[in-house]
Amino acid sequence: MTLTQHLAATGVAAAIIAPRCSALELLIFACGSVLIDADHLIFYYTRRKSWDVAGMFRYFREDVDKHLDAIPYLGVCIFHTAEFILAVALLSQPFPLIRLILLGMIFHLLLDTFDLIRLKIPFIRAYSLAEHLIRRRRPGYPFC
Repeated sequence: MTLTQHLAATGVAAAIIAPRCSALELLIFACGSVLIDADHLIFYYTRRKSWDVAGMFRYFREDVDKHLDAIPYLGVCIFHTAEFILAVALLSQPFPLIRLILLGMIFHLLLDTFDLIRLKIPFIRAYSLAEHLIRRRRPGYPFC
């Protein structure tokens, strides 16, 4: 999904839960839902050795999105892994506001999963670090 699509979906979700949350809680939920994608910049850096945000968006739009059918495995986005989600969940126990970040992240992951299923590429990226360590050894990795 694009940043615009994630922002729109997060806005709709925030509007739905707004009657039960304060403005601060909505902001924290939205941050969890949107900032999880910061790992795409880390992913881009590992491939291109650049922190250029505009270049990252071009990379995913031009190099990746246009070749989805030819990519057997793209890689891992660290903040989208089960291990990272588990770490945030554990952190949320003593810090209740982190639960809202966790909910935003889970919402984001659900959107991503449905989108990847819709595109018929649900396994283009790893859902855990262990999976990545296994899959990175197979032919076709890394793609560009």
